[in-house]
Amino acid sequence: MGTRKFISAGIVLGSSIWLLFGCSMTGRLQRRQTTASLSQLTRTERQERQQDRRPQVVQLRRDSDTFYLVPVDTLDGERIMTLQLEEVTIISRMRSIPERNGHVTIDFIVTLPKSLLGQSRSVVITPILHKEKKAEQLEDLVIRGGRFSLLQERDYWQYEKYCWVYDPDSVKAEQMFNRLVKFPYPEDARLDSVVERRGVMNYYYSQQVPADETAKRMTVTLQGKVVGIDDSTYAFPASDTLSYIVSSMLSFVDTVPRYRIKIIDKYVTVTDRNYIQFMVGRTDVKEELGENREQLGKIEALMRQILEQQEFYVDTITLTAASSPDGRMALNNTLAEGRARALKNYLVHHFGRQIDTMLTLRWVGEDWNTLTDLIRNRKEVKHRDAILALIAAEKNPDRRETELRQRYPEDFAWIKANLYPYLRAVNFKYDLRRVGMVKDTIHTTEVDTTYARGVELLQKRKYAKALYILNDYNDRNTAVAHLSLDHNMQALELLATLPKDAVTEYLKAIACSRLDRKAEGRKHFLEACRLDPKMEYRANLDPEITELLKR
Repeated sequence: MGTRKFISAGIVLGSSIWLLFGCSMTGRLQRRQTTASLSQLTRTERQERQQDRRPQVVQLRRDSDTFYLVPVDTLDGERIMTLQLEEVTIISRMRSIPERNGHVTIDFIVTLPKSLLGQSRSVVITPILHKEKKAEQLEDLVIRGGRFSLLQERDYWQYEKYCWVYDPDSVKAEQMFNRLVKFPYPEDARLDSVVERRGVMNYYYSQQVPADETAKRMTVTLQGKVVGIDDSTYAFPASDTLSYIVSSMLSFVDTVPRYRIKIIDKYVTVTDRNYIQFMVGRTDVKEELGENREQLGKIEALMRQILEQQEFYVDTITLTAASSPDGRMALNNTLAEGRARALKNYLVHHFGRQIDTMLTLRWVGEDWNTLTDLIRNRKEVKHRDAILALIAAEKNPDRRETELRQRYPEDFAWIKANLYPYLRAVNFKYDLRRVGMVKDTIHTTEVDTTYARGVELLQKRKYAKALYILNDYNDRNTAVAHLSLDHNMQALELLATLPKDAVTEYLKAIACSRLDRKAEGRKHFLEACRLDPKMEYRANLDPEITELLKR
């Protein structure tokens, strides 16, 4: 019964507070259509804010006194600091902001006149950042009046008292929280403060945000609402818009195409390897044997393509038939020669006598070189190193195979079953000569597409991927990628190797400023202005140059 009495008393207290304040707490704001206005900081104000070592603060002027209020924090479960407000102004319409490492820092001043502030109100202001077709909410600013804050504290006290007495489960606790706590404390708010008396209030808002790949412009608007303890609400009308022009070092990107030397040879060689199966001890070509039909079809297709093209003359076609070491060397040589001649006759039959004089025959009785390469790359051969050493040491092919079979029977069986078939091959080499070409080589230029891809990634602010490509070129674009990733020493060392011009001197000045080598940086900047007077105007966009010019 005691608990119910204190809940009832709380409800009566809430009703009494509402009667005390009379009509709607936000009605006057609704009638006057009080709203927020936006503007930028002046350069002097921005520099003063950036030099301020304190955390972001709220400045509150009352009469002749000025107070600074720090953002809200939580300590051991207790909320520290609260505040209040009434009308919003943000200073400056448009300015340029520098982009570094894919991010920009937007900042502005939120000014809250007396007309928005009220003891019995809570004001929530949400900056909205617009990029291309996307919009995202930044962190809220919440300002509560003194009486509004007391009402929240009372509601939370009632809820905590209920939980202490009844120890409810999570479902019941949530239901009672929704019933007892009329105005929950804000979550994830950048500022949550309480003011007891009216006064003009300024808040310096600064936020680092990612820069889109190609966006050159961002805008900021405000949305907000005022809530009274009588449940009345007032939503701000549309605010003014702040515009930010994104300035980056991408304006220094060299977009001139890069070309590479392409060498055109008069003579060209085309090679092809095919696997034709033969009956044991036979040399005649059987289309129906194994995959012979498919392999012969590939040979014919490539040969027809080469013979029918108009860019090259065909000087010679070399056909080399090879066999595996299975059996005696003398017999394998005879079989390899017979199979080479049989395949030539097969091709002459299909293409006519025109290729008879083009074909040159070669044969390899036992292709130990290819077998050695195959064994070297196979982990399945347990005694691989010993077998390779034996092959290299034994010069007689027949004794070599016998030794392998006797010393390493398991490995030899696997080699014979899995590697010998790759040795029974027919290799073709087509020697071609370019039509109408007198010189052996001609040098031409073609666009370096790899470099162009790196420049494209750089312009889309994908700096790490761009640098991966551009790092081998060591030019101005490589330096821009380094600077954009804050690799200032690497950029400065690279710029020192490049030809001297206004852009390289200006980039050296930026790198020196970041490395705190200001005297050296000023020299590079002045030299850049001497070489190109327009660089003096460009300096207004780069805070690093502003730092160099400070005395």
